[in-house]
Amino acid sequence: MANAKRNTAPVNNVAEVESLFCYLRVSTQGQVDEGHSIENQRHLGQKVADKLGLKYVEMNEGGLSSVSSVRPVYEELKEGIRIGRIKNIWYYSRSRWTRNTIEDLLVKKNYFIPKKTKVYEGENGSLRNFNDAKDEMLDTILTSVQQFDRQQRREVSVSGKRHLSRQNGESGVFMGGTINFGYANVDKKWTIDKEEAAIVKKVFSMYAQGKAIKELKSHLDSLGVKPRRAKLWSIGTLHTMLKNRVYLGEYKWTDKESGEEFDIRFDAIISHSMFNRVQKMLAKNMKNTGNNRRQFTSLLSDFLVCYCGEKLTGNVKMTVNKKVYLCSSKHNYWKGKNVAECNNRRSMNMDMTDDFVVSQVKSVMTNSSILKERFKQDVMSKKDIDSSQIDIEKKMRERTIKSVDNQIELTVKSISTNEVNHMLKKTDDAIYKQIKKTLDEEKGSLEDKKSTLVEEIYELDNKKDWIDWITKYGDDISKRFEKPTTELLEGMIDTIVVSPTFAFNRDEVEKQVGHKIVVHFKQPIVGDSVVYEDDKNKSKGYNVIKGNKELDVGELAKLKGGRGNTAKKNHRN
Repeated sequence: MANAKRNTAPVNNVAEVESLFCYLRVSTQGQVDEGHSIENQRHLGQKVADKLGLKYVEMNEGGLSSVSSVRPVYEELKEGIRIGRIKNIWYYSRSRWTRNTIEDLLVKKNYFIPKKTKVYEGENGSLRNFNDAKDEMLDTILTSVQQFDRQQRREVSVSGKRHLSRQNGESGVFMGGTINFGYANVDKKWTIDKEEAAIVKKVFSMYAQGKAIKELKSHLDSLGVKPRRAKLWSIGTLHTMLKNRVYLGEYKWTDKESGEEFDIRFDAIISHSMFNRVQKMLAKNMKNTGNNRRQFTSLLSDFLVCYCGEKLTGNVKMTVNKKVYLCSSKHNYWKGKNVAECNNRRSMNMDMTDDFVVSQVKSVMTNSSILKERFKQDVMSKKDIDSSQIDIEKKMRERTIKSVDNQIELTVKSISTNEVNHMLKKTDDAIYKQIKKTLDEEKGSLEDKKSTLVEEIYELDNKKDWIDWITKYGDDISKRFEKPTTELLEGMIDTIVVSPTFAFNRDEVEKQVGHKIVVHFKQPIVGDSVVYEDDKNKSKGYNVIKGNKELDVGELAKLKGGRGNTAKKNHRN
């Protein structure tokens, strides 16, 4: 239910025989914020109540579409009619009251007629008539006509949006509704609001620096900055903001009837580098949120991913000395999440998994040529230069992305023009198809180029993170692994993917016997090497030969008869 105010006490505290319950509703929250339609309905309802000599009682649904699955105030009105406490109701139009003819007929049959409810509607408070079959038939026809009119107006509106998307999608056309914080609707186009955009940048920057969303909320509320639809910021609103690609200048409008998607492009507020960094932090901070099974620290929970796509979470029960990693797909399914089928049903002993994986990771990292002393010294000596160069490289790619976006906009414009010309019969089918094929290929090529640039920015961010990690942990890696921490591992490990392994038992039934573990590093350090320019005179320099990012550490067998886990260290680089 919308956060709209009522003018009276609840239904059961009002003398209904002298009251007119007026149902107010608009289709969107934006109309509530603007105030025009609700205020107009309120004025008309009060006018009708005065005319009838009844007490005005406001039942305000606020900004809620008639197709919404739940309309609390509407249901409250029906309940009031059912128990005989509401005798008179008014609404502005039937399009504000019911979804369609069938619903109106059901309400009429189950509530209005048996409870002898007087139903007034419109500016003049016309009384709906259900006295005999003829009156009821005419009333039903009127409902059908109003529904037809509403559908026609919606079709015209949707058709107009389709045309706008095809003609002006590349120029940032705004398709209606409440525009996101940071932007303004200027001449029906997405336009950056400079003051709000500065706040959006601050929010992203603070979160990237490690501030919690609660701190962001307190900061904005203390400044008196208000969101679009409330007086104060909420955790959910800020979380949605941080995930929203609209701040990259990207918006997809979907035609609900055809399912066709239209790309709307406009000026970005946040860079791809900042957005990627925030997404990584969100993913990290959201891992296992609300999962009561993870009440204790587990070394690998931040990295473990099941082959089905769900996380493996740490499950610790100290009372029975049980510490395991377990795929969260079953738990998430119980919570209502749509998850893929998963055959990884066996848990992994936490301590033995940690020891097994860490020993393999330690071996790779201590033997890595990239991480050896000579190379580290070179990295440390020029880390400031490298960091500055990375920033320059990222800015270059951001500029190139903007240029590619402009090219995509022009291509989308050409595609739209071709579509419109074909609809208007200005081009024949053969020419239309050839132009469409060429433009679609060009758009696909440009989008691939943009994806590559975004990925390069992601890699540059990883490289910068790695330089920071080397600065902090690179002095003696072998010694660091004596007491490994999640922070130590996250500098080099991206994910650890776990898949189930199977074998036939003595009854020839296939059973899960263990887990295959593959570590994905952020840098190509698996099997890397250094080649010197002159083996006899190493001062002449060297070249680093990159290795792989993936390490198959082998299979970890499940517990058998209390003998503990056994590790089949089938190590392959």
